[in-house]
Amino acid sequence: MATFCQVTRPSTTEDGLYAAGLRFGEPRVVAILAALVGFCHVVAGFTNGQLVGRVSALLLSPYNRRQATYDLRRLKRKGLIAKVSGVQRYQLTNLGRRVAVLFTKAYGRVLAPGLSTLDPRIPDEVAARSPLATAWRSLDRALDDFIHAQLIAG
Repeated sequence: MATFCQVTRPSTTEDGLYAAGLRFGEPRVVAILAALVGFCHVVAGFTNGQLVGRVSALLLSPYNRRQATYDLRRLKRKGLIAKVSGVQRYQLTNLGRRVAVLFTKAYGRVLAPGLSTLDPRIPDEVAARSPLATAWRSLDRALDDFIHAQLIAG
């Protein structure tokens, strides 16, 4: 839990610099972390331009060098990447690799599919195939019934 809070909440570095949080589930953060877990930059590291290219391909909205510069600063201050000495390249740290893989997998395999099954707009015949959607809809109806009964009783 401490690492999750360290990464997702604003903080300050050991030398007193502000480190903006990387909000779990935010599309831009998801795209950045997904771009970082690619193995094409493991040996040589990556540049601002390479990050722009990979994140742009993953996002459904524009992503430019200025945004990448801001995100690189956030990642560096959170300890997820380190600047390679003498060149304009960055390398994932061990913490960065663990966080990027965990966040990417948790979002892609748990959060996004789970939330889509809870969407009230999905047809009943589709929701009926999911135990989670069925249970959620039952809970939702029970809460509505309880609230309605309390309002009438009051």
